[in-house]
Amino acid sequence: MTKNETATSVEEFLVWRSNLFQGLKARKETIIELLDALSSNQQAHSVVELSLNPLFRRDYNSLYRGIQEFLPTQTDPN
Repeated sequence: MTKNETATSVEEFLVWRSNLFQGLKARKETIIELLDALSSNQQAHSVVELSLNPLFRRDYNSLYRGIQEFLPTQTDPN
């Protein structure tokens, strides 16, 4: 991959990440950090292990709240 291709790929990824962030309804930073932890971890067997990843800078409770608030409620039409 050339430098130009790499730069283009990075730019596209940053746009995608920004769009994802804007599309989240609640706890945006928590969800993004969780995705970072998921994408950089090949050995986590539990959510607790993901919360220990250096890319997830929040505490364990934030992780569960982020997941809980990310999921739609049963009364949510979306």
